Amino acid sequence: MEAASSISALSDLWLTVGLIAVWWAYVRQSPTTDMGSSLSTSTDLHNLGDLYRDQGRMLEAEKVYIRALTQREKARGADHTSTLDTVNSLGIIYCKRGKLDEAGQMYLRALAGREKALGADHLCTLETVGNLGILYCFQGKLDKSEEVFKELLARREEKLGADHISTIDTLHNLGNVYCAQGRLDEAQQMYIRALVGKEEKLGANDASTLDTVFNLGNLYRSQDKLDEAEQMYKRALAGTEISLGADHPSKIEIVDSLMNLYCSQGRLDKARRLQLKLGGI
Repeated sequence: MEAASSISALSDLWLTVGLIAVWWAYVRQSPTTDMGSSLSTSTDLHNLGDLYRDQGRMLEAEKVYIRALTQREKARGADHTSTLDTVNSLGIIYCKRGKLDEAGQMYLRALAGREKALGADHLCTLETVGNLGILYCFQGKLDKSEEVFKELLARREEKLGADHISTIDTLHNLGNVYCAQGRLDEAQQMYIRALVGKEEKLGANDASTLDTVFNLGNLYRSQDKLDEAEQMYKRALAGTEISLGADHPSKIEIVDSLMNLYCSQGRLDKARRLQLKLGGI
């Protein structure tokens, strides 16, 4: 018990300063820790999954979330809100890794559980509704995705206000749907509204803000507004290096898009320099 208590105290200290991965490595080496029954450990596992997700380490995040889910189901039950948090997070990872059927299963489970435990208009419930909208877009179910996001936008505006970050995220996602449908002018309106809101709420170099910047770049390229596209890509690249680091995986897509833009314009020297930068990631 003393060893387990010491580990718990250390975890609290290390988690406070953000060294979740260090704590996890320490726990794995300790034979005295009951990994199957410690609710604290399941919470720390979930937090480690969040950390890996933020770092773009999706496979590692998936493995950790699965372990957290197993422990939370055992400790609290399948329908506890903390268990449903991990179910929802695992759905996000599956979606990002292209495992769309598995993502759908997780989201539907999380949605049913959250509606029952928290109510249909709770923020966590609405989060899962939004995740389902994203999934439908990835699956090419664009009409269904549009319907979800329009309804979600109305609910969030009514419940949270037009300037709440969750409402602003919904604008971004609705822009994605419009873009996929070829409704580029409507998509641009959504992205610009989302960008203004994110800059105000989160700052110019927040990862979410930069997602909208990058998507605007893609939109401008589709509209043959190549100068505007280049500006957005360069801004997204610089901001990502500042906020996430030069080696973050999300940088790859931005560099690739900018490199392809330069190639299409015959600016091969710039494309080659970017290719060298991409090789260092």
